[in-house]
Amino acid sequence: MKNASFSVIVPTFNVQSYVVKALDSIFEQDYNNYEVIIVDDASTDNTAQKIEEYIALHDNKHIKFIKCEINRGLSTVREEGLKFAKNEWILFLDSDDRYKEGLFRELNEVIQNNPDINIIEFNFDWVYEDTKHKRVAYNNRGESGIRKSSEENIMTALAVWNKCFKRDFLENLNLPPIPRTILDDAPLTVCALLAAKYFYWLDFIGYDYVQRDNSLSKKISMYSRAFHSVAFIKKELERLKIYDEIQFEVISLRLLSSNLRRYNDSLEYENFYNECRKIFRSFDLKKDIKTPIAYNYKFYKRVCLYPRWLFKLRIKISQSLQRLRENCPKFYRS
Repeated sequence: MKNASFSVIVPTFNVQSYVVKALDSIFEQDYNNYEVIIVDDASTDNTAQKIEEYIALHDNKHIKFIKCEINRGLSTVREEGLKFAKNEWILFLDSDDRYKEGLFRELNEVIQNNPDINIIEFNFDWVYEDTKHKRVAYNNRGESGIRKSSEENIMTALAVWNKCFKRDFLENLNLPPIPRTILDDAPLTVCALLAAKYFYWLDFIGYDYVQRDNSLSKKISMYSRAFHSVAFIKKELERLKIYDEIQFEVISLRLLSSNLRRYNDSLEYENFYNECRKIFRSFDLKKDIKTPIAYNYKFYKRVCLYPRWLFKLRIKISQSLQRLRENCPKFYRS
């Protein structure tokens, strides 16, 4: 069987200080059956110039470079890149992150041995730009292996960038364009995961997820986008005829709780917290639920039971402990 072919879609926007390292992490892979599709979302800095210089310097025919005339948003830019993809498997690399050495080789080995899988998920490091520390995302996922995605409890990240998707599987999902009013990653990840017949967990740290203070996700409010995402996902699961009420409640909990952890003192947050409490109290969730999207039972109970001031206190304590861990190298695996 011939080696798997990958199309790597790299959306860029104002990442002049990061994009070269991101591209290097692709072209330094010990693998050569791939293409790179860069879509620049009307950057206002020197990102496009950096990319053009990189292509010229490397004389690299693996790269397709598309420049958008107006800013369209991350999801739309990814969709644009997908139109140009020719290879069998799709990867998404955020342009301020990096691949680990050997990722493509590891993915190819999985594909050679498991021709029926639709999605491969791999592990990643959280990399803190200011402290240079790292921590592994998943330490207890178990050995690499294939799972039936509709039957087993898959502890999965909702991001698209630590996954490899079969292209014809994504095309058959036929998701509508994802508007800017909803979250960028979750709708695609959730719908694909629940629609997949087979899912493969690869116990390999293949990605550096770089945490920087001025990233887009740190600047914009996610609260209304989270609510809109829940509604979008429900509609699409019903269209795909894979809607399940319990699974949907867990998905809603996962999406909303991730934004509850983004604590701030605004009135918007107070309203968001109160609305989440109402929604969570309507759920009938138990510890032993089996679903492809993981959820935190203790967190769910705290939101249902705690007034906002107590929840706020717990969040502040949690954030303080997290900062302590980030500044103590012994808590991180190099």
